[in-house]
Formats: sequence, C-alpha cells, structure tokens
Amino acid sequence: MSTPIIEASAITKTFPGRRGGQPFHALRNVSSKLFEGEILGLVGESGSGKTTLSRIMIGIETATTGEVSFQGRPVQSRADWKALRRDVQYVFQDPFTALCPTMRIGAALAEPLAIHRLCPASERPERVARMLEMIGLGPEMARRLPAQLSGGQRQRVSLARALMLEPRVLICDEIVSGLDVSVQAQVLALLVELQRKLGLSLIFISHDLRVIRYLCDRVQVMLLGQIVEEGPAAQVFDAPENDYTRALLAAIPDRDRLPVSESA
Repeated sequence: MSTPIIEASAITKTFPGRRGGQPFHALRNVSSKLFEGEILGLVGESGSGKTTLSRIMIGIETATTGEVSFQGRPVQSRADWKALRRDVQYVFQDPFTALCPTMRIGAALAEPLAIHRLCPASERPERVARMLEMIGLGPEMARRLPAQLSGGQRQRVSLARALMLEPRVLICDEIVSGLDVSVQAQVLALLVELQRKLGLSLIFISHDLRVIRYLCDRVQVMLLGQIVEEGPAAQVFDAPENDYTRALLAAIPDRDRLPVSESA
C-alpha cells in the first residue's frame, strides 16, 4: 500500500479540568491516515473528537501524545509545521469569522501569497482574479467586504483562500452545515469539481451522514474520542458493524436518504 500523504498515529489529547476539576480526554489513542487523491470522511456527533483530531493534524492544537507525519516523515519542528501548512490547508465551519470583516476579498486571497512569498506583489491581483473565476465568482468580488457576500459566497471565498497556496490536502470542517440545502449542494458540487481538477486529497468533517455518503471514499466514525468503525463508504453505510454507526444511520429520516445531488 502507498504511503499516506498525511497520518496521525496514536493521538491522545487531554484538556485540563476547569478549576481543578477532572481532565477531559478529547481523543484516546486515535490513528487516522489520508491517501493521495482520497476523500476521507470523519463523522460523529458533536464532541466526538472530529475537529480536535483535524486541528492536531494541521498543528492548530498540540497532541498530548502521538505523532503527525506528512509524506511519511514526522512533523516535529516549527519549520516542519510551516512547510506542512503550505501543503495542507484548513477550511473552517464559519466563513464569516474566518475572514477579516475589514479586509476586502481580494486582499484576503492575496494574503497567503504574501505570507509564503510565492509571487511578487504585482502578480497577485491576476492570481486572485483567476481564483475567483475558478470558484464561480467574478473578479469584481475582489473589491467587496465579507459582509457584502451571501453565506454561500463567503464559503466559496474561504475555499479560494485555502487554494491560493496550491495545497495538496484540504481539511474541511463542517463547511456546509450552516448553509441552506440548495446552497449546500452547490458548494459540494464545486468541491468535487475542484478535487478532481486539482488532484486534491480531502478530509471532510461532518455530522451529516447524507453528505458524507455523497462525497467520501472512506469513512471513520468517531464516538467519545475514539474511532469505532472505519472502512470504504459503501461498506460502512450498507453493512455497518458497530451499534453506534447503525444508530446514526437509523436516525436519518427516509426523505434524507437520497444523495445530495438528487435531493437539492
């Protein structure tokens, strides 16, 4: 089997208790790996550890124990993490808080290019315009502020900002959960198109099993800081082995069992 592009091995994360209370074990010896060109779904109820695991994989959080590797090499030093963040980008759940409210969209998209010194300042407006076209927004959007955009447009901009560095991996954390169903379908269709066009590998976090089934190649189901089931999406959805997975599937209303592309 090929080497994972990114891998978390035996991750434990413990947060200290408040005011001397009992510590909270957010993750307990969790391992996860993502392969080239794959879409991996992390699914589970709120508090299951999905977001904590993904934030550790990009260095936003630090593991209590365990190790993150990128392309087979452990990520340890500050230089290692900086290099990883060029190739692994995170798209947050709420695009409004992820974007600076006083920064125009063009400047927000150009900022990663400046931070990583990827091109001269004179070339940035053209690259921003090309990216806006790629995500289905016109170049005139560069002059607008986040508050002047709809929720779906802001999430497209968040995707665009992550893609400005031409990463190999995107981690998408509940990126459609706050959108109307029809807008969800549009954003998901765009994500699939970009993944195929750019050869991206994706970690897609959601509590919505309907979205996970539509989008993902492989699924890990999380409960109370542990992975309780994993496998190809078709296997997990059609023949679940864990009681918790079966309970999640049973909770989907019949009308929501259709793929996103058919129900939106």
